[in-house]
Amino acid sequence: MKKQKKEIYMNGSLLRPIAIGQSALIQTDGKVYHTSRVQAIHEQTEESILFETLNSLYHLSMLPFPLAAISPLPVRLAACA
Repeated sequence: MKKQKKEIYMNGSLLRPIAIGQSALIQTDGKVYHTSRVQAIHEQTEESILFETLNSLYHLSMLPFPLAAISPLPVRLAACA
C-alpha cells in the first residue's frame, strides 16, 4: 500500500524560483520554510503553485505577490547605510 503524502496549504512567497531536484524556500508569516527536494511541479500560475516534495504536496498561494515562483531574476538583499 502506497503512503499518501501530507498536503500543506500556505500563503506566502518563494524566495527563489522552484526547481526539480532542489528544495524550495518559502516565506510566510515572517518565517522561512525549507522543504525537502522537489519531485514534481503539478500546476503553476502567476498566483499559485502546486508542487510535490519527497514528503508532502504543497499548495502555495502567492497573493499579493504574483510571479514570485516564476521570476528568473536573482534576488539580492540590499544593505542600507
